Amino acid sequence: MGGMDTHLQTAVVAGIAMLSLALAPGRPLASDALSEQQLREALLDAVDFPAGWASDSERSAARRGFGVPDPSESRCRELFDTDAKTAARAGFARTRSGPFVTTVAAAHRDTDRARRSLDALRDAVDGACRTFHATEGPEGGGVRVAYDAERLDAASVDELGEESLAVRFQRRVEGESATAPVVADVVIARVGAHTVRVAQAGRDDSDSGDIVAFAERAVEKLEEVAAGRTAVPRPDQPGTTDL
Repeated sequence: MGGMDTHLQTAVVAGIAMLSLALAPGRPLASDALSEQQLREALLDAVDFPAGWASDSERSAARRGFGVPDPSESRCRELFDTDAKTAARAGFARTRSGPFVTTVAAAHRDTDRARRSLDALRDAVDGACRTFHATEGPEGGGVRVAYDAERLDAASVDELGEESLAVRFQRRVEGESATAPVVADVVIARVGAHTVRVAQAGRDDSDSGDIVAFAERAVEKLEEVAAGRTAVPRPDQPGTTDL
């Protein structure tokens, strides 16, 4: 580079330095979307739950015929799952009869697409999905149920990620009265170009888990992975047991 103009040399060195900083380990570009493997690392897992919780699966939920709601209306399924191409999912249960928790982390094309996805869910809750339906019950014995939306009264949820949405759905069955109503809570938060959903279904009583605490941990883990760090398990978690 002996014959290179001094100003050109300076520009080249500065450009290389900026590129090295952008590509340095642990500092992914802000516009980068996480891979499925990275999303899986960001998911809630067994050590994020209090003692007594265990892993659950879609197969087990299908056999039971109940769990976190699976809306019959296709557009309302986005409240509890995602059609994003890059996503990771996990499920948990406290007992065979609930409560149940599912979590879904998704990568969108960019931040704007993730933001629009959350906006669409807000519109759905206020409109077409204010009430949705599902068929629930053991195989061969399902009944038609409805879920009616109301915003979840949890102030701290508004501070999750860069923006968030929290909704409680009250379950009802025609002609049935329940001493402990069944509810389904869902919290959806955005972290850059990513969204994470945490949903819980079960009776509205003291045995239910803390949906806000689960959502806070889910967002914390997603933020850690998005920042290029490994999501470290909390040292104060007692672990889980098998159902």
